[in-house]
Amino acid sequence: LWPRTAIATAAVQNHLGGDATVKLSRLPTIMADAAYEIFKRPSAECSGNFFIDDEVMAEAGVTDLRHYQVDTSLEINQLIPDFFIDQ
Repeated sequence: LWPRTAIATAAVQNHLGGDATVKLSRLPTIMADAAYEIFKRPSAECSGNFFIDDEVMAEAGVTDLRHYQVDTSLEINQLIPDFFIDQ
């Protein structure tokens, strides 16, 4: 499971730009909710797969992800992309 955008963690806060970077991130709860959705699936369906948080949530029927953003006034394209995901 990988995040599509930066996640507001202590590492982001302390090492990757402080408050400005956190503002452009999503909350860690998206990762928890996506993990929960994966855990509900049969293991044979999930083992060995690569998941991205917002794709998992969309498959679960959650398409409005704004409530996972630190700053809900921002558009998705204003959030910082994750550092390891090819956009």
